[in-house]
Amino acid sequence: MSTGRSDIGDLIEPSPIDLPSIPDVVYRQLRRDLARGVYKPGPIRIRPLAERFGVSATPVREALRRLEAEGLVTLRKNQIVVNSLSESELVEVFAIRSELEAFALQTAAESIRADAELLAELERSIEAMDEHEHDPEEWRAANEEFHMRMYHAAGMPRLSSMIDGLWVAVEPYLRLYVSTAGSFRAAQEQHRGILAAIKAGDHERATRVLREHLGETQDIVSAGIRRATRDEE
Repeated sequence: MSTGRSDIGDLIEPSPIDLPSIPDVVYRQLRRDLARGVYKPGPIRIRPLAERFGVSATPVREALRRLEAEGLVTLRKNQIVVNSLSESELVEVFAIRSELEAFALQTAAESIRADAELLAELERSIEAMDEHEHDPEEWRAANEEFHMRMYHAAGMPRLSSMIDGLWVAVEPYLRLYVSTAGSFRAAQEQHRGILAAIKAGDHERATRVLREHLGETQDIVSAGIRRATRDEE
């Protein structure tokens, strides 16, 4: 006799939850920490990292191998070294960023222009940067959100991943050297210029302003590295 009830478990096909693995969790947190400058250039030990995460050394080593592939650390026999960037390496990174980010923006520009919701989100990111020009951490978060939303609109995940890796490599230096309201305001004018050009359908101008923006950021960070090098001599 039917009870009038159905067994929901019989109606829904199994769908396992895709949980991140322990190495994935360690990798993401370490990558975030490296971007924030938590670990300074130089050697760090695996055991304290494993103790911090409450795991064995094995998942930490696996996470570090992924970070090594991205150029963020170097694994040696008995230690890990957080890599530093020389000025020439910084120039190389920004040269690559300029090409990849300009390509992403050109690819995405028409999609951005046609997406009213995305345009509104980009406007809000710019407004957030205005509000936080005296709070470098909040400003940089809004800045990254602005750029990455544009690049992701290209619909090319591999390209977005490559750009993200280059941002992580440079981010600690941005935190050290790009921290004045004056530099933030100059960057804001360029952000507005990029968005205005996209809205006008002038994709060439948008990418030109983006390249100028990256070039000026590189100049600020390079000057900071030169000052730091002189102070150490």
